[in-house]
Amino acid sequence: MLRAYGAKIEPSDGDDRSDSEAESQSLNTPASSDGAMSIVKTQDREDAMTPKFIMKEGASRYYDSALWSNLSEDFQHPESTTQFSEPTEEDVNDIEDGLMFEPERGDKVMDLAKYHLPLPLISKLKDFFIDRVDPMMKFLHLPTFWVALTNELQNPDRIPKSLEALIFSFYLVSMCSLKADEARELFDVDQKVLLYRYRTATRQALVNARFLSTANLMTLQAFSIFIICVRDIYRCDTLFVLSGVAIRLARKMGLHRDGTFLGLPPFETEMRRRLWWHIAHIDFRTADVMGTKPSPEISTADTKHPINVEDSELYPGMTALPEDHNGITGISLAIIKCEMIASLCKCAATRPIDLRWEMLYSPDISLATKDSVIDEVEDHMEKKYLRHCDPLNPFHTFLSIMVRSAVCKMRLFAHNLRQFAPRYPATQKDHDIAFHNAMKLLEYAGMVQGGHMGLDKYLWQIGTSYCWNTMLYLLMELRVRKFGPEVDKSWKLIGVVFARAPQVFSEFTGSVYVALGKWTLEVWDAHVEASKAEGLPDPVPPDYIQAIRDYQKSKLPETPVEEKKANPKPVAWPPTTYDKASYVDYLDVGYSEPHNFPNLSSFDTDPNQWLQWEQLVADQSTFT
Repeated sequence: MLRAYGAKIEPSDGDDRSDSEAESQSLNTPASSDGAMSIVKTQDREDAMTPKFIMKEGASRYYDSALWSNLSEDFQHPESTTQFSEPTEEDVNDIEDGLMFEPERGDKVMDLAKYHLPLPLISKLKDFFIDRVDPMMKFLHLPTFWVALTNELQNPDRIPKSLEALIFSFYLVSMCSLKADEARELFDVDQKVLLYRYRTATRQALVNARFLSTANLMTLQAFSIFIICVRDIYRCDTLFVLSGVAIRLARKMGLHRDGTFLGLPPFETEMRRRLWWHIAHIDFRTADVMGTKPSPEISTADTKHPINVEDSELYPGMTALPEDHNGITGISLAIIKCEMIASLCKCAATRPIDLRWEMLYSPDISLATKDSVIDEVEDHMEKKYLRHCDPLNPFHTFLSIMVRSAVCKMRLFAHNLRQFAPRYPATQKDHDIAFHNAMKLLEYAGMVQGGHMGLDKYLWQIGTSYCWNTMLYLLMELRVRKFGPEVDKSWKLIGVVFARAPQVFSEFTGSVYVALGKWTLEVWDAHVEASKAEGLPDPVPPDYIQAIRDYQKSKLPETPVEEKKANPKPVAWPPTTYDKASYVDYLDVGYSEPHNFPNLSSFDTDPNQWLQWEQLVADQSTFT
């Protein structure tokens, strides 16, 4: 990996790299970085079998099979001759590797050399990357990557395929962070066209690098970045599969074992930690949206969390890692995600593999235990990060909002009304905690979505789907909280979220939006009736209430549903245009009539309503 990150990278084809293995190294001996293959045998923590870790030129392979781990170093795995070398044109399998991607209009093999950018333009993208992307995904060490990129772009026809995949992923993710006017100014093309072009190029680069069979860390980095870039266009179930592929590749490379156990140098150990935990969080997040368990490796891996330091403190060849800092660094947000997962592990001590936010619903864990863990998390975050926030620094503000939102989410889940239905009623304290934390979550969401303090530059990675459960909880509480300043504030917060979700008012909308629109009207009408019963003036309906009402009245199906099913509208794929109608018709989402959804009161007595709601959210077309 040191060669992979260093300034000098050997040509991809025609070289005479040796495939011979070096002598076996002890656990504490650093792995070789001079191009020779190095082998480390490690004592497995579960049984007496000795796993084998092999590394060469940025590629690594981890064997814990009894057969391959116990053979002598004279024997190599059948795949080792290809996994530790750069793929050639003859190696590329478009059918095998291309199968993992959703189809795009006009897919075809591309000459990637034509799509490399001039260095002045790449330098501008680098500035956007540092400002908007790097804090969101800290597994690419920009100082060393930049040296490799600038050196190899001098001869774009001979860039190693693993590095080329990473370069195109860098292009794509930087472009994703641009606003429409910025993309037009830099590239003189519509942003959608630009993203399609470089999304296709990045896919081709990954196929060229044989990403499905790779043992190269750069290729895995490129694939991990690509997953970030397609979160708002691929279906969540597709992303769930892709994150599983990333987990499997990472495990094959031994990223689930900490580098200190594998005898790796400090720099490489730290970069492998960063990549492992990024992939683990993506898998955890997609599994959460899908309503299923994440990969068990997240719970069983012994890879340590990254340390809280700046990139400038890390470099190839360093002999020791710097001390972990208190305060906010460029990687703090990534570490906080790791720590949140670790806090859930504490709640799941008896079921470590069942690692999900939904564990906090479980009545098997006492509320006292849940509250104790959450209080501990909040105290730790306050002392290590939040008290060091600079309110004038947008990233500090964003990190603070993310931390406080995560704590609110934990409290909302721990005191969620779902765990009480239908066995016994929730206490007023639980209702209050759910209500106030739901309000806070929507308030934090509004701050980010509204671009408060320059936070709009992070919106490329922030969607709205995380708001929908919160909206449901808040609407359930507003059924019984009819009046007062907090009620008025809640209706305003709902309006802020709806303002960022035009899908609620769209003809081609998903079931989640239709259901929320129906329930919002249901609760608002109850609010109006309660005001009348108290002799108060009728509340003035917010604009979004009237908009939902007008839309649902005007867009009820004009023909019976059975007739529509019998005479479906023909849909061509790929769509000729990228409008919402084409995608929804293709996915057969269609319009759902409001009366198909239950009343909110049914959630109090029927646990199946919660399961159906989760399925609706999981069936959202995207993950953001």
